Amino acid sequence: MPNKISVTVTKIIAYYCLFYAAVKVYAIIKGMWPWPNVIIGVFLGIIAFIGFKIIQRNTYNWYFIGICVVLLSLLRYYESQLMSYLEGIFG
Repeated sequence: MPNKISVTVTKIIAYYCLFYAAVKVYAIIKGMWPWPNVIIGVFLGIIAFIGFKIIQRNTYNWYFIGICVVLLSLLRYYESQLMSYLEGIFG
């Protein structure tokens, strides 16, 4: 039986990544830089997919939670610099 905290945090991560990927799609529709938003959106979509697979299979683990918390925190903190860097490469 998985820990209730790990179940809750995994669901929060999966839904957050799905929502944030949708925000990136909306940004592309509104005319913002397409390639950086596509790259970040795909990254978030992959994390959301993995999270929903974990929920579906009921195989919760703390490794996924720890890695996702670190990656999402870094993404949110460095997002503007990452967007500029990716636009410089692909733009």
